[in-house]
Amino acid sequence: MTREGWLLRLEALPLPHAPVIVDGGANKGNVAARLLAAFPQARVEAFEPQTRLVRKLAKRFAGDVRVRAHALALGETETMLPLAVMNRPTLSSLLPPTGILGKYAGEALAVTDTEQVAVARLDTVLACADVIKLDLQGYELPALRGATKLLPGVSVVVAEAALLPLYAGQALLPELEAFLKAFGFRLDGMYDFFRDAGGRIVSGDALFRRV
Repeated sequence: MTREGWLLRLEALPLPHAPVIVDGGANKGNVAARLLAAFPQARVEAFEPQTRLVRKLAKRFAGDVRVRAHALALGETETMLPLAVMNRPTLSSLLPPTGILGKYAGEALAVTDTEQVAVARLDTVLACADVIKLDLQGYELPALRGATKLLPGVSVVVAEAALLPLYAGQALLPELEAFLKAFGFRLDGMYDFFRDAGGRIVSGDALFRRV
């Protein structure tokens, strides 16, 4: 089982023996499985709003008390929002893809379906977390704003971060860095870069560590 670069870094950091890990944008559960391989005593709170995917997620971990699947999107306000499902069936976002996606990432992603999904603040669903991982296709900053009551107790935040706006209204890496700095985090490293056809870095997984 392969592991992302940020996960290898996470394993090297001082965390509780049984950390509570948030997997935001859990998809079908591949990252959750890797987290459990790295931290067998962890409790993974997995959030996936797309109905088809969260059903697969729940089925995959049925009977595993370490994983709890939430059919929710993460954001700043509790509401219902349209989720754009794109022509890659595991890719969806609360933000519409922009033309810049086609220009810099090499392929414009068409929206093939729209699903109304429930959005929740993370700090109203959970009382605590040690690690927050977010892969929300541009919606990372609203999700962090919805976790402000949890952040003082969090050791590590891993967030997909773009250097170019792939989605309309997306907060880029400097905005994420500034927001988390106010809560005592610093950027520890960038991992698993996505590059355009010219070799320029478009996005990556940013690991923020409490100072």
